[in-house]
Amino acid sequence: MSMKVWVGGCLVAAVAAAGAAWFTIPAQETGTTHAVCGPDLGRNDVVAARSKAVAVVEAVENTRYREDGGSAYLTTRVKTLETLKGELGDVLDITQGVKNGGTPGRYATEDPDRYAVLEPGRQYVIAVQSGSTAGTAGTEAWAWYAEPAQRGVAGEREHWQEALASPPEDAVNSSCEDVDAPTG
Repeated sequence: MSMKVWVGGCLVAAVAAAGAAWFTIPAQETGTTHAVCGPDLGRNDVVAARSKAVAVVEAVENTRYREDGGSAYLTTRVKTLETLKGELGDVLDITQGVKNGGTPGRYATEDPDRYAVLEPGRQYVIAVQSGSTAGTAGTEAWAWYAEPAQRGVAGEREHWQEALASPPEDAVNSSCEDVDAPTG
């Protein structure tokens, strides 16, 4: 076999392989559209309008941590200091979704600004989405919003009364919106 034939055959094979590889590489998209569902927890008027109950509470003790199917949950017993919306028992168990924070007894959440982990001895404003708020033994409520009570009980009452007095129009009507996100 001559050198020209061998080199020519290698070049043809290399070009064919490069062409086949080019067709199998997926084209990069300039952007994608997806729906973002759920209320805007950054707006207190939306939180107030969408919640079953809102209250200022003091966390008493973390009573249970459990994992289920890749999700983690922490249940905390709280004492109700001021009910702002709905009805809550004097003492009740609140469950929230958490992730293990890496050290025993410490947990974290995806959004610590609007969903703080309830720590015993600290006061919080919580919004309950579902579950029993009566405080009956063996029942628990699901907190979908929790932030430290930084204004004190009276200050939080005043702040949240304003949020409760003017429910936003979109709190009931919209639950999803399309968002364009660049990929890259």
